[in-house]
Amino acid sequence: MLSARKVSALLVCVLLLVPATPVVENAFPLINEAEGVLKYEAYRVHVAEITHTISIRNPGKAGTTRMELWVPLIRNVTARHLVVANISSSSGTPEFLEDSSGNLYAHWSQIVIPSGQTFVAEIRYHALSFAVQFRVNSSLSKPYNTESSVYEKYTQPEKFIESDDELIVSTAKNIVAEIDEDDYHARAQAIYEFVVNYLTYRLQPKERGALWALENKEGDCSEYSYLFVALCRAVGIPARVQAGFAFSGYTEETENGHMWAEYYLEEYGWIPVDASWKLFDKLDNRHFAALQSIPEYTEFVNYEFKYGGNTPIDNQKVKTRTASISSMENFTLAEKLFRAASKVEEAEAALFVAKIMGTWLLFPSDYQKVENAFLESQILLQNAIDSWSEQLAENAYQKANECEENAGRIALGAFAVYSAAFLVLIIIIVVLILKSKVMRREAVSP
Repeated sequence: MLSARKVSALLVCVLLLVPATPVVENAFPLINEAEGVLKYEAYRVHVAEITHTISIRNPGKAGTTRMELWVPLIRNVTARHLVVANISSSSGTPEFLEDSSGNLYAHWSQIVIPSGQTFVAEIRYHALSFAVQFRVNSSLSKPYNTESSVYEKYTQPEKFIESDDELIVSTAKNIVAEIDEDDYHARAQAIYEFVVNYLTYRLQPKERGALWALENKEGDCSEYSYLFVALCRAVGIPARVQAGFAFSGYTEETENGHMWAEYYLEEYGWIPVDASWKLFDKLDNRHFAALQSIPEYTEFVNYEFKYGGNTPIDNQKVKTRTASISSMENFTLAEKLFRAASKVEEAEAALFVAKIMGTWLLFPSDYQKVENAFLESQILLQNAIDSWSEQLAENAYQKANECEENAGRIALGAFAVYSAAFLVLIIIIVVLILKSKVMRREAVSP
């Protein structure tokens, strides 16, 4: 469980988090649209309002002085979410800091909290989010470039991720002993299954780390994530921790943050894993990452502060609810992505109807064209999210709309065939009945 670390301080400001320039370490070659490979499906598009409130109260007689506060901010993450943030506080104005891993922080300094007073900071996000399901084909994943910054950075041990410890190394090697050393996906899945089956979920009062979790066979979301990452790194699979918020429902309030993980495959990039929620190669549309790599200004926490003078008492509340896309009305990219993702889902529903009506049997050529168009719309949406491209989002919408219309057309064609067949059957039955009556009359005639 993430907890605040005493180190900090708070604001009135509005911040538009435009799509971040990709950090070099996160980059991976995008598949050419014409050659299209569907790396992941993006679905269940959702617009959320998330309110993160941090309260720091001074209960003493003396003042709390020289307070600083750092709050990691939810960023625009490829294949996950696109956000706009509005930030306000009871005093002070933050500056915005970005570390070498691409994490962004709101930072308040020189805050004074008089006796009996409370400093409050509120960050309100509007987020367009997607559920994602990766479709990994191991034959497409290339060997790691061991000289790349991604490989060098994310296969090394660090605090709470003791990937060079003898017990962790031997455990990891045993887990993957019978798996082809070049099948990194199968190895990551085996490690995930080990963590899920080995650990018992139990809340911890503080961060414990991977080695502690392995030795004690328990932990919360932090230990599940640290252990998965450490075991992956121990056998040469780049992996990292993610920290932020996750909600089980679309309307919810919590005081806790959440932690999960990612592992890296060439040609696929960073792939999500939430072992404590039993999610592998997929993530729902209610996970929001603030720290997406090794943080430099804080630990893996939702906020951190330091102070002088009287010791303050702090807490946080995080609320979410479903919002309308109109709440992001000045964010054209978000609107186009929402429109495209919604149309892809409608096209999928139309294709499903066409399939159950047997169009694949009646009109195999037409059905195959519609199916190919749907796949292309999925790839276009994927590429639009990867590159945050308005044009690709528009192309995805147009292709999905074409798929929906053609699926409807062949479904109507199938309906016409079935109707005609039914009509012919009725006519045959009527003719047989009439013929039977005529034959009976002739039989009774003198």
